[in-house]
Amino acid sequence: MMFLEILLFALIGIAAGTFTGLVPGIHTNTLCALILGITPSLIGFGLHPHGIIVLIISMVVTHTVIDFIPSIFLGAPDDATALSVLPGHRMVLDGKGLEAIYLTVIGGVGVVFLYILLLPLLLKIIPIFYSWIKSYIHFVLSGIAFLMIAIERKIKKLFSLFIFLLSGTFGFLILNNSFLPSTYVFFPIFTGMFGISTLLISLNKKAKIPKQKKDIEKIDKKIAVFGTIKAFFSGLLVGILPGIGSAQATILSQQLTRSTNEMHNTKEFLVCIGGINTANALFALTSLYSIGKPRSGAAITIQKILETFGMNELLLLIASSLIAVGVASILTLKISKKIALLLEKCPYHKLSLFIIIFFLILTIYFTGFVGLLILFTSTAIGLLPPLLGTKRSICMGVIMLPVILYYFGF
Repeated sequence: MMFLEILLFALIGIAAGTFTGLVPGIHTNTLCALILGITPSLIGFGLHPHGIIVLIISMVVTHTVIDFIPSIFLGAPDDATALSVLPGHRMVLDGKGLEAIYLTVIGGVGVVFLYILLLPLLLKIIPIFYSWIKSYIHFVLSGIAFLMIAIERKIKKLFSLFIFLLSGTFGFLILNNSFLPSTYVFFPIFTGMFGISTLLISLNKKAKIPKQKKDIEKIDKKIAVFGTIKAFFSGLLVGILPGIGSAQATILSQQLTRSTNEMHNTKEFLVCIGGINTANALFALTSLYSIGKPRSGAAITIQKILETFGMNELLLLIASSLIAVGVASILTLKISKKIALLLEKCPYHKLSLFIIIFFLILTIYFTGFVGLLILFTSTAIGLLPPLLGTKRSICMGVIMLPVILYYFGF
C-alpha cells in the first residue's frame, strides 16, 4: 500500500472513531462487526485488506482518546472510562474540565511513544509473561478486589464488601443470561452506576458548573511520567490477559502507589486511565502477533480479515495508530473547548436533567425495556458508595466478581 492510501484509510477511521467516541452507546465493536460483515464486498470492489485493518485500528485508537469528552463532561461512561467520571466530574465543577481532558490526552500520547520505544523488548517478554501468569488470572483479580476493600477504614470495609458483592451478584446475573447482546449490555450498567448516579448526587447538592478555565496549568512532569508508566504496565495486563479490563488495571495501578496529595492523585489517575485505554488497543495487537491471542473486538476482527498477521502488518498498524493518536489528540482538545463553552451557557440543573433524559432515551433505543430495568438497578447501586462514604470504584465488582467466579469454575 502507498502512504497516501494508508493516510486515506486512517482518516476515514479517525472520522468513525470520532463519531463513536462522542456519541454515547455507540461502541467500536459494533462498527467492527459491521465492517467484518461487509469486508468480502469491499475486497470484491478492489479494496486491499490492509486498508480495512488500518481503518479499524485508526477508529479504535481515536475512540480511546475522544470518548473521555462525554465521560468527563456529560457523565456518559463505558466500561473503559467509567472510573474517570467522578474525578473528571469533580474537576469540571472546579472549572478545570479542559485540564481533565488534557490529562487523559497526555496519557494516550505518552503510552504510544513508550510502546514504540519498548516494542522490541515487548515482543520477547510477552510470550514468557503470558505463559507464566495465564493460570493465575483469578488470583490477580481476587487480589485487586481485596486491596479495594482493605484500604477502606473500619466500618467502611464492611460497606465496601457489601457493595462489591451486591454489584458483583448483579453483574453475574446479567452477564450470564441472554438479556441483551454483549455489545450493548454494558451501556445501561455503567451509565447507571457511574453516570446518572453522579448526576443525581450533584443535583441534590445543587452544584453549578463554573466558567471553565481556558488556560491549563502546567502539568507536573512527575504526574505525566508516572501516570504514563502506570498506564503502560496496566495496559500490558489488559492487552494480554483475558478477563482483565481497563477499569481493573486502573484500580490496581492506583492502589500500588498513592500520594497524600488528593489533587496529585486525581491528575495522575486521569493520565493513567487515559493511557490505559490506548495501551489496551496497542497491546491487543501485540498479543495477536506474539501469542496468537486477540484480546479486543478490533483484534478479533483483524484476525478474521487477514489470513496471516506478521511483523509487516503489526508495523503498519502501529504507524496507523501513531497517525490516529496525533490527530485525535488535536480534535479532542478542540472539541472539548467547544463543549466547555456550551456548558457555561446552560444552567447545570436543567443540563443534568436533560442528560439524564437523554440517557433514558438512548437506553430504551439500544436495549429496550430490559435495558431500562438494568439502568434503574445499576443507578441504585451506584448511589450507595457516596451515601455510605466508600470509593465508587468498588462498584467495578459488577464485572470483576463474574470474571473471578468464571475462572474459579463457576
